[in-house]
Amino acid sequence: MNKKLISSAIMAILGCLSANVSAQDPAELASIQREVAIMENILSSALKQDTNKRIRAIQANYFVKQGVVFELDVRGSSRWQTIFSNAPNAPLPPLPEIDFANMDIEIISDQVEFITEDVVESSREAYQQAMELMREGAEQVREIAEQERDVGRKLRDLEREKRDLEFASRHDNSAEEKQLEQRKKALEKDIAKLEKQQTTLTKQQQQLRQNINVKHAEREQQQAAEQQQLLEQVSTSISLTLCDYGSGLRSLPNDEHVSFVLKGLGDKNTSLIKVFNKSDIKKCVAGDIKASELTKKAISYQF
Repeated sequence: MNKKLISSAIMAILGCLSANVSAQDPAELASIQREVAIMENILSSALKQDTNKRIRAIQANYFVKQGVVFELDVRGSSRWQTIFSNAPNAPLPPLPEIDFANMDIEIISDQVEFITEDVVESSREAYQQAMELMREGAEQVREIAEQERDVGRKLRDLEREKRDLEFASRHDNSAEEKQLEQRKKALEKDIAKLEKQQTTLTKQQQQLRQNINVKHAEREQQQAAEQQQLLEQVSTSISLTLCDYGSGLRSLPNDEHVSFVLKGLGDKNTSLIKVFNKSDIKKCVAGDIKASELTKKAISYQF
């Protein structure tokens, strides 16, 4: 008796689950699919216009009981960060980790082989500026480092000769001793001159490194500002488009959502997610709320 009761309960549960799975009307799904495809085209056109074609691709999917999800590949400046020390548009590499004195400038150019042609095309101007800045800074530091090495070699040679003269002076009491002493004084004068030159070169190299660090920091600040501006442009464009054309998603249930996955606008390797309630979109379409209010009502997070 108990077994029959349990079996009946299981069958009832399975029946309910089956009914829920198949509850979505194929005609309703077809309507949603058509409306989402149209909205995808509208969003693509609006975003490309509002962001100066910074949107590389847009793709939509519908999840039953959840809503529509639009995935956007945004052509942001931060793409270059992955190439040189986590930098959009190739910022300079961290100086403390680079031996500019031994760096072959051609190695910098070789890095370009690892960059896809599509990405280079998307930010060619910024790339060229960053590469030129890197070459210029690296060449200047390397030139000074070579001068330092030359001075160091001369200093070592003079110090060696000075030690030899001191040794000879201690073991030779002949007439040459006076000449040895004169030569020793001349060496000491040359050594002092080279040491002063070496100090100057070291300061110059330190200043160059500091200048490169400053340029690096300025570039990062510029990239952050550009990224924030692009984010605001994308967010505004999405909200305006939903307010103007959101009525086209009439087949989407009111308790579901319209979500956006913005690839390229999150920190590091994350995407920015924005989730809008269908009910809020309807309010904006009806004029009950403004596009700016719709933007604030959206749930935003990085994942």
